[in-house]
Amino acid sequence: MLTKFLLSLLAVQHLVGAVNFAWEETQLTKDDIATFDSIAFADTALSVPVDSNINIATSSGRECKVGPWDTAWPTEAEWAAFNTSLDGALIMTVPQGAVCYPNDPHYDKAACAAVVEATAHSGGIVVDPSNIVQPWSAGEPCNITETPIGNCSLGGFPVYIVNATTVKHVQLGVNFARNKGIRLVVKNTGHDFVGRSVGAGALSIWLHNLQGQKFVPDFSGSNYCGPAARIAGGIQGWQVYNFMADNNISIVAPGESTVAILGGFTAVGGHSALTSYYGMGSDQAIQLQVVTADGRFLQVDTDNNADLFFAMRGGGGSTYGIVTSAVVKAFPPLTLQTAQFVWSGSLDANFSSPNIDPFTGAITVDKEAFWSGVREYIQFSRSVSSARGIGICNIDPPTDPLSGLFQMTGQFILPGQTLNDATAFLEPFFSTMIQLGIPLTQSNTTTITGQAYNTRRTGQGDPVSQNRFSSRLFPRTNWADPALFNATVQSIRAAKWQGFPNDAVNPAFRETLMHAIAFDSASPVKDGRVLPAKVVNAAHARLDSFIDAWRKLTPGSGAYMNEADVQEPEWQQSFFGDHYPRLLHIKRHRDPWGVFWAPTTPGSEAWEVVVADGLPLQTGPLCRT
Repeated sequence: MLTKFLLSLLAVQHLVGAVNFAWEETQLTKDDIATFDSIAFADTALSVPVDSNINIATSSGRECKVGPWDTAWPTEAEWAAFNTSLDGALIMTVPQGAVCYPNDPHYDKAACAAVVEATAHSGGIVVDPSNIVQPWSAGEPCNITETPIGNCSLGGFPVYIVNATTVKHVQLGVNFARNKGIRLVVKNTGHDFVGRSVGAGALSIWLHNLQGQKFVPDFSGSNYCGPAARIAGGIQGWQVYNFMADNNISIVAPGESTVAILGGFTAVGGHSALTSYYGMGSDQAIQLQVVTADGRFLQVDTDNNADLFFAMRGGGGSTYGIVTSAVVKAFPPLTLQTAQFVWSGSLDANFSSPNIDPFTGAITVDKEAFWSGVREYIQFSRSVSSARGIGICNIDPPTDPLSGLFQMTGQFILPGQTLNDATAFLEPFFSTMIQLGIPLTQSNTTTITGQAYNTRRTGQGDPVSQNRFSSRLFPRTNWADPALFNATVQSIRAAKWQGFPNDAVNPAFRETLMHAIAFDSASPVKDGRVLPAKVVNAAHARLDSFIDAWRKLTPGSGAYMNEADVQEPEWQQSFFGDHYPRLLHIKRHRDPWGVFWAPTTPGSEAWEVVVADGLPLQTGPLCRT
């Protein structure tokens, strides 16, 4: 009996070890650094001050990270030696739009037309080593258009990029940047709305080509036993959905197909169609493989480096280390029951009765009926959340002054329910809508459809835009108090009318019933250039005034950092809540050199990007505050 037990234990240990990817075994060694001390590991035994490895930048006279504008910037010979250590994986940045500029050496008319078409959706951006979904934070330096104005430049894009395909590549990038005092940025897919994946004068580590997925039916370890999967750092949502289909399982994954499951999704929280059912994305990680600021490669779980395991599941992206892969929970296959509906409101004072388009089924009602329907949708969402489902809606203000129509597009998603259960559950909502004068029914204007959660997807992604936005998490208490609920609905109307486990995810998310986002109709970009600071700041002030009303209705709550304003006031509390002091301590302990820096992450207040006009761009040197 003892022999059988020992054999079983050995088998489990072998299984756990076997899930590592082959490229994770290629790591930096002492022999690699013997003749090139610029890639040496940090001496973690030393007490290193937080502001070490900095340079006096002659451009500003402040303590700053080394950039191309400094004499301390590595020579061409040093960059060549670094590239040799990388086996040729170093890329000199060429912005994706360079092929569109006739005066640029990379100009190619046909290639420009292709890249313009491809980058209309996020899938065409994530495959580029430097570009991000909202490049205005890089100063919009190289507009992707067939009719560009001016010249293509780097702006806030990094100078060099490590195309990482092994752990060794990641270690080399971290060590070289730290030892040379260069700003380091990390790009996964570039779904970046606050400027975390770009930086002027920086070295970037690109994780896109860290690939691989493995299903582990009987994972054992890290206080978890059961089905799991090892996911590589560069894997995107669409790849995970296809992997789920291949293995007939469910994994909590991003809703947008080109978001990386181990990028900001896990690092900052990660909400999805299964948030109410299985929890946040950060709740799913069982084990992380991480390159830390000293260049070491660590296993991170409840038994090993527990401080990092807490911090790196919800405590901020690009902050504590670089995740090369992770083991995440896997669940049985699920069916989602979804009800989708659309109704419009009219500004016409003479409009009184509902109008239904016989071809599309679209419903138009008067303004007050419209907002009564929105109120009912928000009210009913509490029941949907209690049923472990979610509601998603979008309210569009009038764009056509002649029609004067504004539109509500909504849906409810109910995981794990049968069609009959979902129909019975949603019946009170549809009955109330009819009573309000919005003739939504389950038989004509909308239907409930069932679809497997692990339905296959493509990597095209969603359409992209350059609009700024801000957000707020509304807690359950706003539904419990009728007066507070009324004020909540009115604040959303005003904004639209005018324009569980031991991880570090923002505690406000655990009490949230509604994640509300307000988009500014005014883009900070025009004709491929960021507008003057006066114009951008005025637009932001208008947006912030509406969000401030939401903040006052939700004291002590917060915002979701991945979908928030980079200029969010008191962001430490708003993005991290009561976890912030602990996260700051972990950051200072694990990265005393300030290797990893990104806006509005723990410890980031010790540094700032110096930009002449004060806009929240990544186009200047990174300096001590």
